[in-house]
Amino acid sequence: MRSVYFTDLLTAEQLNFEYFNREKWMKRNYYRLYLTIVLIGLFALSLLGFAGCTTTSSSSQSQYYNAGNANLSVTGAQFDQYQLFRFDTSTAALTMALPSAADIVNNLSSPYVGEVITFAVAADGGNNVTFIAGTNVTIAPSAQNVAGNTTLTMYCELDNITSGSEAVTIY
Repeated sequence: MRSVYFTDLLTAEQLNFEYFNREKWMKRNYYRLYLTIVLIGLFALSLLGFAGCTTTSSSSQSQYYNAGNANLSVTGAQFDQYQLFRFDTSTAALTMALPSAADIVNNLSSPYVGEVITFAVAADGGNNVTFIAGTNVTIAPSAQNVAGNTTLTMYCELDNITSGSEAVTIY
């Protein structure tokens, strides 16, 4: 049997110190948990604030336009509204006539030089979709047509927004 020595006994001061440290530790962990919850909440709120900053155009683009198996002459309002133009090119090659630069610019709520409108064209079939440029619309050589069975993302950059001199480039 082991003998109990005077040094093995804890004094009241030591017991009080151990209790105080345990209580302090529990409070510290409570505050850490509270801080973690607050930080997660703030992060979630900040994400909601950035949700409105994701638009790439001053227009209000939505859904897609299904052109079916027909050629399409796009108006400025359609061009600024739709993000995807779909063509059924299973039986023939089709064309997409783009609006004039003035029509594109005039349908935007707050256009600015350098603004980029993103849109896509899908050729669902073995034939191509070829673009026809509107007035003051330049189409880069790499964006002249969409190969069959392909969806091509295009970029329309506003080069000039001055009334009467509007110009855009499609890439």
